Amino acid sequence: MGKTLIAYYSRAGENYVSGSLKQLAKGNTELVAEKIHTLTGADIYHIEQKVPYSEEYNTCIEEARRDKEKDARPELLHPVPDLSAYDTIYLGYPNYWGTVPMAVCTFLASSDMTGKILRPFCTHEGSG
Repeated sequence: MGKTLIAYYSRAGENYVSGSLKQLAKGNTELVAEKIHTLTGADIYHIEQKVPYSEEYNTCIEEARRDKEKDARPELLHPVPDLSAYDTIYLGYPNYWGTVPMAVCTFLASSDMTGKILRPFCTHEGSG
């Protein structure tokens, strides 16, 4: 059996939790990624943008909307790991405007997923 990687995009700061805005030290997707790590012992890669979105929720969603409209591929803070040793990849992300955050698109465009088992997981804070 090969190795497993958890690659996830998550955003701390102001987020919706149970219908209201709260300051979070860790984003919701990071919390799920940590639970999967506890169950699987998999390696973890945090997909982070070199220039992060605002910690203020409403500003962040507008920045994310603009990136989606431009089909942007934001530069990542850390190089994408060599995936050749991994058989299974858990890919976690929040739902941004009905799709993945553009930084996840950057990760996917930089990754060879040929022959990999991809297990996506998505968090959702109540919008589209």
